[in-house]
Amino acid sequence: LLYDSGADDTQPEGKKHARTIVEKTKPVSNGAARTVSYLVRRRPQRIEDMLEVRVAVVGNVDAGKSTMLGVLTQGALDDGRGLARLALFKHKHEVDTGRTSSVGMEILGFNKVDGAAVRHTDIHRKVGWDAMCQRSSKIVTFLDLAGHEKYLKTTVYGMAGSAPDYVMLMVAANAGVVGMAKEHLGLALALGIPVFVVVTKIDMCPPHVLDATLKQLSRILRSSGCRKLPVAVSDRKSVVMAASRFVGQRVCPVFQVSNVTGEGVGLLQTFLNILPLASCSAASLMPKSPTPASPIASEDEAPLRYDINEIFAVPYVGTV
Repeated sequence: LLYDSGADDTQPEGKKHARTIVEKTKPVSNGAARTVSYLVRRRPQRIEDMLEVRVAVVGNVDAGKSTMLGVLTQGALDDGRGLARLALFKHKHEVDTGRTSSVGMEILGFNKVDGAAVRHTDIHRKVGWDAMCQRSSKIVTFLDLAGHEKYLKTTVYGMAGSAPDYVMLMVAANAGVVGMAKEHLGLALALGIPVFVVVTKIDMCPPHVLDATLKQLSRILRSSGCRKLPVAVSDRKSVVMAASRFVGQRVCPVFQVSNVTGEGVGLLQTFLNILPLASCSAASLMPKSPTPASPIASEDEAPLRYDINEIFAVPYVGTV
């Protein structure tokens, strides 16, 4: 159950096993209509049947990109000093400066039973990606990209070479859309990748500054260069509407989160759970009948594609 108009805005009790959103209108005793939304997802029988959505995380430097991923993938809030992002850094200078300089990758799973999040730290010991995939029916792969201008080439390589389905644009509430955030937005529009926006640090931002940031963001998204329709996501009903209308339309969901207090993190996690594949449409999901001229090959006969993220030169070994 994703949303029930006749109940309080609480956590969903169970997300079924499908990838479509079913809305039903039920009459109640007083004659008013009651709308209930369900997420139906098929249980994957093989690893090839699992849904995988790739999300590139971009934004200006110090917008909270790595911290946001740390909160989502580790399941613990930040302490306000960057504790949540330490597990994502790969180099010592990233830990010292707090700035990402390479293409990082993290995953978040949603299990097969009730759609709850599957993380590395769900049990007493840290589990690997293979164990997470076995327990999940859907995997969200995050590409943590650099926000500093010095690493723009690395960010372009991550967005163009990693084939993301969506772009999550991070905007600091106390800074607005400045610096490389505009460049990253323009790159996503040029590549034709759907964009949704996450406004962070709302716990430390004065209300008038937050309002100014939201107005600036709305003005940029509605401009002739973007032609997006910003939709503020504030409750579970708006999450369902934003996710169901995101693909193939000009809708751009806008979230407001705090990695310290946890405000808005649950709505963002629910949005990622029900987010469909960017390539899925009504036409692409229809079964196709093979013809003698162009028979359809099975998935087992399809060529294997393996993405090489990095290359290392190991002494006395060679290229790895």
